[in-house]
Amino acid sequence: MRISYLDRIAECNDADLGRYLPWYVGDVVGGYVRRDRWPQMPHTLAFEERAGRVQLRGGDFGARTAALEALFAELVASGQLQRRGELYPVASAVDDAPLLQLDRGAVAWFGVRPFGVHLTGYVRRRDGLWTWVAVRARDKPTWPGYWDNTVAGGQPIGLGLRENLQKECAEEAAIPRELAARAREVATITYLRDDPLGLKPDTLFCYDLELPGDFVPQPADGEVDRFLLLRAREVADVVRDTQRCKPNCNLVWIDFFLRHGVLDGELTAAERDDLRARLQRPLP
Repeated sequence: MRISYLDRIAECNDADLGRYLPWYVGDVVGGYVRRDRWPQMPHTLAFEERAGRVQLRGGDFGARTAALEALFAELVASGQLQRRGELYPVASAVDDAPLLQLDRGAVAWFGVRPFGVHLTGYVRRRDGLWTWVAVRARDKPTWPGYWDNTVAGGQPIGLGLRENLQKECAEEAAIPRELAARAREVATITYLRDDPLGLKPDTLFCYDLELPGDFVPQPADGEVDRFLLLRAREVADVVRDTQRCKPNCNLVWIDFFLRHGVLDGELTAAERDDLRARLQRPLP
């Protein structure tokens, strides 16, 4: 039986918030922890109950960071989490001043809202639209060997979106800075996924980059095994009918196909509008 694009979107929106306990920084929700994990971890290192809410200890950026880092270090020491060595901001929106910072390895465990940049590189030919697919390295800790967008990366603390995109373009695909600067911001995708590590209330900032016909992306930092140049229609079939792609990358591909008319002959206007709406899940 053929799988649908709706199934792909649903796979990334399978979270049940009832399973999670919200924690606060003042009056702002900082994240969510699975309720079944709460009694088993030394949460008093970082949290206290105040006014009926679970509050993160610390009155400023440094103190809050230190409190959650102490708990994270215990979880690493017990083998439950791994340190990634990349710091992410804890904030409600990408442009907000961060409330604290946290190692990437703890983001989903504590249900912190992550942000990422995803770029689709494409080529227009006489025979239609083609796009570059990144095949993830076999030694990647997550989704090894799966298909990915041309360039993708999480948003670390201290970098703007454009700055991060250009960094990821250089590191993952050897796309020169002057070429990466031509990328157009085209969409924002949100989803709420129940990840094995915890909750992912994720926001993806999507970019398109039309590449010269003679340009070939090259793996540069070991994140990608190789790049494939494929007809956009072929990639759409793979997204719809297989599980070859990393799940959240399916959403970026679907958005790309909708905007470039790849699905016009397959879906009605109402069906395409429904897909667009489902790519923007309200986040808690």
